[in-house]
Amino acid sequence: MSDPELDRIRARLAADGNHSHTSLKFQDDLLFYATKFAAHGNCIIEVGSWKGGLSAQFAYLARKLGQRFVVIDNNATYLEYARAAVEATGAGDSTSFHLGDFQSFAVTADPEIRPTLVLIDADHHYDAVAADIRTLYAMTSRPYAAAFHDFSLRYSTPELSNVRVDRALIDAFGEDFQHIKIGEVAAPGGPTLQITPQPDGHYHELGYSEGVLINCQTAIPKRNANPAPVACIHLQQ
Repeated sequence: MSDPELDRIRARLAADGNHSHTSLKFQDDLLFYATKFAAHGNCIIEVGSWKGGLSAQFAYLARKLGQRFVVIDNNATYLEYARAAVEATGAGDSTSFHLGDFQSFAVTADPEIRPTLVLIDADHHYDAVAADIRTLYAMTSRPYAAAFHDFSLRYSTPELSNVRVDRALIDAFGEDFQHIKIGEVAAPGGPTLQITPQPDGHYHELGYSEGVLINCQTAIPKRNANPAPVACIHLQQ
């Protein structure tokens, strides 16, 4: 994206050590679709912030688009990192922060919120992603679109074999669910996604995209997919 202010924000994040560890293409794709879908909602939501590398960029874009922006994280330290990143870049006029998981936010969310785009980038274990999918579809106002990071992420270590964003989505929507690939596609020599196991066991599956985006208005979870109750949230009628 050609935007001098966004370039300034990214440079400040890098200088502070708070840059996003997603690929630049993933960042650009998210900002592109958030802009493209702006007429369909009034709020951008980020679930999982880490050090705020994407938070500051979303905060800037939300302000530019006249939308609200909500950062959600159940780790107080990471949420403070995100708050500091947003404040340091001067982009946070319309930003709020929620300490807790996505469901705890949805239960208490302002009913006037109509999410344009929700980024799911928190706990990548199957059960956690499945819970986030259920929350998306149980919000009072169903989000227009949702993006999921680390669709391609895998671990060679048995204790992390259940880190499977892709499987949670496939089980919810079907093997051939409609989606848009966003970010890099894992390939030999890729600049960001490593296809061979790293010292901590993580790698990205060859040919899979870094992330995916779904239209929540047309992509409907299969009946009884990832079954578990989402308590206290009013279902969209």
